[in-house]
Amino acid sequence: MPPADPDSQASPAVSAPPQTATTSPQATAADPAEATIAPTTTLAAGHGPVAAPARHPYLDRSIYFVMVDRFSNGDPGNDTAGIDGGPLDHGFLPTNRGYHHGGDLRGLIDRLPYIAGLGLNALWITPPFTNRYVQGSGTIAASSSSYHGYWQIDFDTIDPHLGTEADMIELVDAAHGLGMAVFFDAVLNHTGDVIVFEEDSNAYRSTSAYPYLDADGNPFDPAEVAGSADFPALDPVTSFPYTPTFADPADATVKSPDWLNDVTLYHNRGNTTFHGESNLYGDFFGLDDLFTEHPAVVEGLIELWAGIIERYGIDGMRVDTMKHVGIEFWDAFSSEVLERAAVAGKQDFFFFGEVSGTDPILASSYTNRGVPSVLDFVVDAALAHYVAGGNSGVVVQAFDRDDWYTDADTNASMLVTFFGNHDEGRMGYLISRDNRSASGDVLLARMKLGFDLLFAMRGIPTVYYGDEQGFTGTGGDKLARQSMFPSVTPEYIDDDNIGSDVTPAADNFDPDHPLYRHVAALTALRGRHTALQRGAQITHDVGGPILAFSRLDRDERVEYVVVANSNQSLGVPARFGVLSADTAFHSVGINEGPPVRTDRSGEFFVEVPPLTAYLYRADDVLPSPAETPEIRFLRPDDGGTIPSYRYRIEVDVDTDTYAEVTFSARLDSSDPILLGVDDTAPYRIYWDTSQIADSTEVTFTATVVTGPTAPRSATTTATVGIRP
Repeated sequence: MPPADPDSQASPAVSAPPQTATTSPQATAADPAEATIAPTTTLAAGHGPVAAPARHPYLDRSIYFVMVDRFSNGDPGNDTAGIDGGPLDHGFLPTNRGYHHGGDLRGLIDRLPYIAGLGLNALWITPPFTNRYVQGSGTIAASSSSYHGYWQIDFDTIDPHLGTEADMIELVDAAHGLGMAVFFDAVLNHTGDVIVFEEDSNAYRSTSAYPYLDADGNPFDPAEVAGSADFPALDPVTSFPYTPTFADPADATVKSPDWLNDVTLYHNRGNTTFHGESNLYGDFFGLDDLFTEHPAVVEGLIELWAGIIERYGIDGMRVDTMKHVGIEFWDAFSSEVLERAAVAGKQDFFFFGEVSGTDPILASSYTNRGVPSVLDFVVDAALAHYVAGGNSGVVVQAFDRDDWYTDADTNASMLVTFFGNHDEGRMGYLISRDNRSASGDVLLARMKLGFDLLFAMRGIPTVYYGDEQGFTGTGGDKLARQSMFPSVTPEYIDDDNIGSDVTPAADNFDPDHPLYRHVAALTALRGRHTALQRGAQITHDVGGPILAFSRLDRDERVEYVVVANSNQSLGVPARFGVLSADTAFHSVGINEGPPVRTDRSGEFFVEVPPLTAYLYRADDVLPSPAETPEIRFLRPDDGGTIPSYRYRIEVDVDTDTYAEVTFSARLDSSDPILLGVDDTAPYRIYWDTSQIADSTEVTFTATVVTGPTAPRSATTTATVGIRP
C-alpha cells in the first residue's frame, strides 16, 4: 500500500497412515457439512479420523517482490504515459521520490533472467492497472503520483506508464517460460480518489452519530445485512453521512468497469482514523473506500478479478489492506475466486493478504475464514529484532503463536514470510538502524544471516527487489523505494549499499554482488531439501543470541537442524535437545559446520561463530516408536462449557518424537468435521465457535499418529455456551 536435494544418504520413507479425511476447499466451522470427514475404513474401530497436515503446492516457491516503476526502464517512450503537460499532469518526475521514475513492463521482461538467476520462482508485481496519476493539493511539493500503483481507477487497461496489454501478456508468458508464477497486487478496499463531499470536509463521521439510511430514510446496520439479498436500496443524497459528488463532472464516468462510478457503492464517511469502525468504513488517506458490505460490490469484485485471472493467466494475488475490509466479504470472495480460478485452469491459485501488525489472532482470523495465506508480519518483526542483534526469545515467541493459523486447510507453513518491505523499510535499513556504528562487513554478515533464516524457516520466503544488491534506504515508504536503474533522486543517490561501493546512482543489476550470490545459493539449497520447503518446524527455546529449530518432512522423516548466532563478536556454544537421539549430523548449508553427534537423550551441541547460521542434516531416518503414545485432552474439560468465540483445544501427547494430531468434532449427532492437524508440540488448535448455535453439544476427538503403528484417539465433550 502507499504513504517476502536430499542427498544420497536418504533412507526409504516411513509414512503415517494414509489420509482419510475429505474436505471441500476453504471449509469453515460456519458450515459443518462442508467439512465433513468421510468415515474411515482403514483404521480399527474406535479410532478417530486421520488427515495429513495442510500444505499448499506453492510451498516450493520463493517470491521476488517488484515495484515496477522502480525496477527497470525498458521503454523511455512511456515515461509520461503519452500525456502532455508537466509532472502534475502525467506524474513523471524522477528527481522526486514521490513521482514516477520510468520503470515499466518492458524493463521487467528484459530483466527476468536476472531474477531467474536468483533462483526465485514467483514474481509479485505492484498493481498494474491505470491509476489516478496525481493526487494532492495542486503543487509538486504537496502532491504525489501513483508510481506505486495503489490508486487504480480503470481495471480494464494497463497503466500506460508501465506499457500495454500486449506487454503484460508477454511478461506473464515469459515468466511462465522461466518457471515463475506471477502474482498481481490487488486492491479491493478502495480505488483512486475521485469522489468529493458537498460538505467540504473529510473528517470521519461515525455510524452512531450518522447511521446509514436506506432510500426511504430508515437506519440500518450494514454489518447485519452484509452481502445479503436484504441489503437495502441506497440514495446518494439521503443515505450517507456525507453527500458524494465530483469536483470535475468528467470524473463521474472515469472509472472502469462502469459499476465503480456508482457513488452509492462507497462508504462516504470521511477519512479513517485507523481506530474502531473507521478501519472498515473510512477512506484510506482519502482514497474512495468501497462499500464492501454491498452485494453489488461483492459480485462486482468477484467478476472483476475472475476476469483478470482469465485474461492474463496469473497464478495468484496479494491482497492489499485486507484488514480494512469486513470479514464477511472474504467469506464470499475467497471461495468464489478460488473456484473461478480453478475453472480457468489455475487449480493451485494462491492469494495472500496484507494484515499489517503483529497480532496473529487478527491475522489468522482471515485464514480461518477461507483466505489461503497472509503476510507474516509477526515473524518479520521478530527477525528484525533478532538479526539486528537481539536475543532469540522474541522469535521463539512468534513461532509459538503459529497454532492460531491451524485449521482444516491452512496453517503457518503457508504464510508468506519476509524481512522488511516497501512500507516499513528494507532489511538493510532495519539492521543498520540498530547498528549505527557497525562496519560494512558486519552489516553484510547480518543481512546474510537474515536471508539464511528467511529461507530455512517455515513459510514462503519473499525477497524485496534491491535487497539482493544491499539497498538500505533511510526509512520506510518512499525512502524504501529506490530505483534499480540509475537514479537521479537526491534522497536515493547518497545511500550506501551494503556489500558494495555502488549506490543507487548506478545500475544495480550485479549478479556478482555477494548478497545476490548468497540468495541464489539459498534458493538452490532450499530446492534440494524438501524439509526446508514443507517440513514441520520444531522450535528449540535456547535463549540468548542462539536461535535453533528443526525441520522434518513427514515422508522422508530425516531431521534437519538450523542453529544461528546473532552475536557479532563472540562464538557461542549452543546446547539443546532435538528429536534424533544418538545420531550423527553433517553440515549441508552454505556455512560449513563441524560434525555433530547427539547423545542418547537427543542433546545437540555445537559452537556457532558470530553472525553465522548452520544447517545440519541427520545421517539416519528418525525411528518410529514401537507403539503409539498415549494422548489425553487438556482442554476442554469433559462435560464443560466452551465460550462462543475462538477457543483453544489442546491435548497432551506422551512422546518426544515427531507426531501428528488430527482434531475433529461432532456437533450434536452430526458427522465429524475436520478442525485441523497439528504436527508440532504443543498440540492445539484455536477453533472459532462463533458460528455454532448456543447449547450445541460438541464431541471433540484428537487422534495421534507417529508412524506405521495404529493411531490412538482421545475424546471429550463440551457444550457451546452463550456468546459474549
